[in-house]
Amino acid sequence: GIVLLYFGSEWMVSGAQKIAILKGISPFVIGLTVLAFGSSAPEAFTSIVSTETPDIIIGNVVGSNIVNIGVALGLSAILSTLYCSFKDTRIEFAFMVLSALIVFAMALTGTISRPFGIILVALIFIFIYIVYRTKRDDDHSSDEVPETVDWPMWKCILVTLLGLVMLYFGSDFFVEGSIVAAGMLGISELLVGLIIVAIGTSLPEICISLMAAYKGEAGMAISNVVGSSIFNCFFVLGIGASLVAVPVSDSIITIHLPMMLLMTVLLCAFIYKNNKLGKVAGATLLALYIAYVVVLALNPALST
Repeated sequence: GIVLLYFGSEWMVSGAQKIAILKGISPFVIGLTVLAFGSSAPEAFTSIVSTETPDIIIGNVVGSNIVNIGVALGLSAILSTLYCSFKDTRIEFAFMVLSALIVFAMALTGTISRPFGIILVALIFIFIYIVYRTKRDDDHSSDEVPETVDWPMWKCILVTLLGLVMLYFGSDFFVEGSIVAAGMLGISELLVGLIIVAIGTSLPEICISLMAAYKGEAGMAISNVVGSSIFNCFFVLGIGASLVAVPVSDSIITIHLPMMLLMTVLLCAFIYKNNKLGKVAGATLLALYIAYVVVLALNPALST
């Protein structure tokens, strides 16, 4: 699983990077759409197959967003400072905050019903349209990558898709193996769910962001998480709610959604203030996630 995750993330980032160059699109936009949507495939699949247990759907979305910001960006920023111009990305961050607020508002009704689900799905297409309208001619990240590519477009697309497939199976193998190993070691099911499964479904985002940071693609590292968060709130939750009414527990409203909002606002605040996500900011986000997991582990009632 780890081997597939490593090579899958490397292929997906490399392929997407080359597509961006060939099409004259900013790597930030590629990360915001292609990589973000592709890496959120496990969450989307979980929503589609969870109609018998609809309470999992919103927990999957909220938990994944918390992991994406706290772990994926936290670790990436610790590995390498992620520079990002807030002026050039304010629309994306605005949508990120807006998507979290909309989900919170819908959750307050106690059930995210089919009409809400249809609205959420429609919003993801509106988001994509606005991004391409406002950023299709944006090339503010082109100085970070080579100007020429010696691959044909079909090869770039094939490598990106193969990377996505490897990420899917890599995360599946990793989660399955980790759960079995955790059981053998006597680790509680609660900790398995909070740590292994939650991180497992977000492993594609974590690996893509880390690989992008390692390759010096700060735009991709950040936009992958921003796009995934928006995609999770609008499409993953929306498609799930369109299939079945999604109940919202009290703990989701009082603990988990506020934590997701806090992480989202903190990320935006760091970028707004410094136009980058440095090591201190990354460590802060990671520490918040660790504290969140510890609190839930010590208080099991908070995770029901």
